[in-house]
This record gives sequence, C-alpha cells and structure tokens, in this order.
Amino acid sequence: MWQPSRKLMKNQINNRKIFLLCVLFLFFVNSFSKQDTSAINPNFRDSVLKNKIDSAKWKVIEARMDIHKPANKNMIIQKQKHAEKSITFLYIALGFLILILILRLLFDDFSFSLLEGIISFKKFLIYFQSKKYDSLLAIIAVYALNLSVLSMVTYIGIEHFIKDDYTSFDVRFFMKILSALSLFFTVKNIIEFIFNWVIDTQQTFKAFFLQNLFAEFVLCILLLFFLLIYIYNTSVSSGFAVFVLAFSFGLYIVFNTIRSYQLMLNVRIFYKLHFFLYICAFKIIPMLLLAKYILTNVVA
Repeated sequence: MWQPSRKLMKNQINNRKIFLLCVLFLFFVNSFSKQDTSAINPNFRDSVLKNKIDSAKWKVIEARMDIHKPANKNMIIQKQKHAEKSITFLYIALGFLILILILRLLFDDFSFSLLEGIISFKKFLIYFQSKKYDSLLAIIAVYALNLSVLSMVTYIGIEHFIKDDYTSFDVRFFMKILSALSLFFTVKNIIEFIFNWVIDTQQTFKAFFLQNLFAEFVLCILLLFFLLIYIYNTSVSSGFAVFVLAFSFGLYIVFNTIRSYQLMLNVRIFYKLHFFLYICAFKIIPMLLLAKYILTNVVA
C-alpha cells in the first residue's frame, strides 16, 4: 500500500502551522478597538481605548496632585466667620431703660401727662396751662436722658459711616460726643432763653422748648431701638436702616411742623415774620451747623 513520504508530511504540517498563525494574527488584529465606537469583537471592547481622553479633567487632576506647585495665599479653607458684636451697646441700652422706668416711678403724674401731651395737642395745652410741666427736676432728668440717648444714636451713626464693625465700644469717644452735644444744646437753649426774656416771650419759648424736648425724647428712644436691631441682626441691611432713619426724621419734621403751626395759632404772636426768623435762627440753622461739623470733622 502506498504511504506518503516523510518530506510530504512535514510540508503539510508546516503549512498547517502557517495557516494557524495567520488565523491567530487576524483574530488579534481585529480584536483592537477603532477610532469610532464600533469594534469588530465586542468581547474585547475597552472604554478607555475606545473613547477620547478628556484632557481638561486630566489637567485638573494633575494640578491637584502636583506637590511642587506654589501655595495659593488667598485660598479660603473654611468660610470666614463674622466678628462678634460688642455686648456693651445692649448694656447701655438696658441702663437707659432702667433710668426711664425710674423716671416713670418718681414722676408718675408728669410721665403720664408727657405721653398724653405728645399724642394730643389739646391735652398738651391743658397740661401746660395747668402747670403740670413745671417740675424742674423732671424736666432736667428728661433733658439729660434725652442728651444721653441722642449721643448714643450719634455714636452708632458715626461708627456706621467710618465702617466700624461694632466689635468694641470706645468709652472716650462716646464721652466726647456726649460732652459736645451737651455743651452745644445747653449754650443754644441759654441764648434762646435770654433772647426770649429780652423780648418778653418766655411763655412761647417754654411751650416750644417742652414740645420739642418731649418729641425728640421719644424719637431718640425709637431710633436707638432700631439701631440696636440693625447691629445685632445680620439679616437687616444697611439700606433698610438708612430708610428707617430717613423715615423717622421725616416723620419728626412733619410732626414738629404741625405742632409748631398749632402752637402758633394758640399762642399770641404779633408778627409772623419775626416768628419765622426766630425758628430759622434758633431751630434750623444750629442743627444744620452741627450736622455740617460732624460730617466734615468726624465722619470725613
């Protein structure tokens, strides 16, 4: 029987090996992913090789892991906390409140007539003519307390304009403001009293002085209350605080104008022009000069 030679069998085995190597080569070549999303063999798909690398994210990762980069001095690791407000403002306001309560207990009838006189002008005239406002000690106490509260309001206003954060209370600065306002208003009132005594209009001066004193006293207390809310409540904006101040001063000007007109109709004044000049000389111009001095020498 015929049998193939060894050489022929060896050639056949070599041909089979070559064929097998070609098949394996084609198999491995077609298993790698292409640039597009379709690959021939889904079993060997690789998402890293198939999709393009995001160079922007990779650069961010490299920047975060770079230990040789310079440190950022402005980097805020934790949210910055607001400085704590000084509690001294509340203590001073509490002291004013205690003094008002003492004033209410010592001068019960006077305090009651003071509040009713502010609300009703007719009752103000009745109490004024019945000499319920003739208690000199009560008037001095209200005058001194009014200057103290006004100085506190002025101090808070100046601190706001100079961009202070209310973390401390300067006692010397407050005493300077209190001394300056006390000296200014005392000298102004003494000169005004002497002028009215010379022209024999003491009653008119007394009525105007009392109605302005009582209205300013209540206004300063309300302003101090709103300013304390502005200091200790961070949700209240500075714009709202300025609006409250402007609205309060506007309301006071309207109130004072109406009361001055009512008082002028009930008190005998011979020359209306002289009365107008008197108001400008002793009420309006001194306040404008005081405001100009504070804005020029203190705030600026």
